[in-house]
Amino acid sequence: MKPRRLKISLEALNDLRGMYEYIAEFDPTAGKRFLDDINGKIAWMAKLGITGSPRTFIPGLRAFPYRKRTIYFFVDEEEMTVLRVLHMRQKASPDYFLPLYQSPEKD
Repeated sequence: MKPRRLKISLEALNDLRGMYEYIAEFDPTAGKRFLDDINGKIAWMAKLGITGSPRTFIPGLRAFPYRKRTIYFFVDEEEMTVLRVLHMRQKASPDYFLPLYQSPEKD
């Protein structure tokens, strides 16, 4: 596995912001720690070239579970693109990803 350049979609950033805001409502310090931790995990995945597990409902979509969340992304030899970060209780469906879907061959 080799390091990959990291890109994060606006939707994934919005997901992370929503998680932070929800946690920070009760404990701002915990919200910041959570955000720092999950961002660190995403950076670690890109640095180590972690490829996650395939998701069959969209070709090329991969997933990696972490802290009751699932990080959804596309990965190729050069780049890891995070599409969404969802709570594991959210039932992921193609509707969450189709607007973001880009075939790696089109890049």
